[in-house]
Parts: sequence; structure tokens; C-alpha cells
Amino acid sequence: MKFNIFIGCLAVVAVLVASCEHEGVTMYEESPTVYFGESYRSYTFVENMDRIKIGFDTIKLPLQISGSAVNRVREVVMEALLDDTLHTAGADMFSIAKGSIEANEYKGYIPLRVNYSSALDDSVYQIRLHLVPNKDFPGVDLSDYSFTVSLTNKLTEPSNWSRLRRYFGPYSNSWYRFILETTGLTSIPYWSTNGSSDKNNPDPEKWTMTLYEVKAYAAMVKVALDDYNRKHPQDPLKHEDGDEKGKPVTMP
Repeated sequence: MKFNIFIGCLAVVAVLVASCEHEGVTMYEESPTVYFGESYRSYTFVENMDRIKIGFDTIKLPLQISGSAVNRVREVVMEALLDDTLHTAGADMFSIAKGSIEANEYKGYIPLRVNYSSALDDSVYQIRLHLVPNKDFPGVDLSDYSFTVSLTNKLTEPSNWSRLRRYFGPYSNSWYRFILETTGLTSIPYWSTNGSSDKNNPDPEKWTMTLYEVKAYAAMVKVALDDYNRKHPQDPLKHEDGDEKGKPVTMP
């Protein structure tokens, strides 16, 4: 009899523990958090010349969530950190739309419209952004990250150069211009191995280039660099600006 009572007590405890665990999961699911999939993006109209005529372009900033996906669209709200000392863009240079996490998804985007201005032709401006809690996402920014967008119409170091460096070497504007002229590209949208299909790619719509493609373009550029240096044996191609200014261009 005592044994049966003991077994009964264990069963009750097991049910209570399971209930608590289930409640904990439910609470976690009911407190979803959204955060940026990146923290920095550089944008230059030089790489998007057709957008100058239109007057604007739209950047899709990647979002990710913690917690569970749900079977409805959830809204994400973002605002500019106008009081941040790093924020230098004028109000006429950008506008923010509402983003979303689609039903049953763990990733999404929030649109940022960037407007062309002649002030961008010789200067770089920064837009500082952060996410704002709302009814769909009471929690934002697990690591308290803000998002910075540098905006210009000058050739600048792209935000993915740390990933391109292993194939093209140190950066300078003059070297990047040589690369773009050689390849006929306006940018090199490489982020991770399998391009848009890579599960670690934070923005598959932007970072579309695969490892195979970036290696092929690097090989093309290396041939062009060797050809230039062969034709100018006393004056090899050099970096004209940046940290490597005056040094010969080298590739890994």
C-alpha cells in the first residue's frame, strides 16, 4: 500500500514538473525578441547609378527573432537615433518604413529608403537606427545593438570587404575601382559560401554571390593585375589612398 502511495506521489510530481516546463516554454514563446541580423551596411549610389535618376533606393535591413515562429505576420518598428553623436544624415536623406516577420518565419526585413542628394557626392553621412518594442515584439536587440548605415555617392569600402579581403587583399578606393572596372561589376555581393542559399547568409537578396563566383572574379582580376604590372615594370599598380597608400597592390 505504501509502495502504491509512493508511486502515486511520483506520478503527481512528474505531472507538475511537466506542467511547469510547458508553462516555461509558453512564457518564452509569448515574449519574442527581434534583433538585427547585421550591425552595419555601407551604401553608395556609385554602385547603383540608375537609382540617382530615380532619386532614391531602398535598403532591406535583415531581422532575426528568438523564440518560436507563429502563423501570422508580425510587425517590426524601427526609428533613427537622432541624438546619437554618430548620426549625421539629414532628415531629407532617408525615411523608415515598418518591417515584418512573415507567418511561420524566423527572419525578415525592415525597409530603409535612402534618398540621393548632391551633398553625398563628396561626403559620407551616417544613419543610426534601433528597433522599438511593440505589441508583436516586446523584446528588441538581445545584445543592445544599433544599426549603422553609411550613405554616400563616393566609392567607399563595402561592408563585406572583410570577407573579400582573403581573395583581393587590402582595400583602397583606387584598387576597388580597378576591380570593378576589370570585372564589369558595380559591386561584389559575396557574404558566404553558397550565396543566397547559404543558411548563414543574413540577407540572401543582397549577398547573392557564391564562393565559386568570387574566386572566379578574383582570378580574372589577378590576370588583369599581372598584365598591368607586366606593361609597367617600373611602376606597378599601387594603392592611391587609404592605409596602403603608395604600396604596390598585392593579392593573396
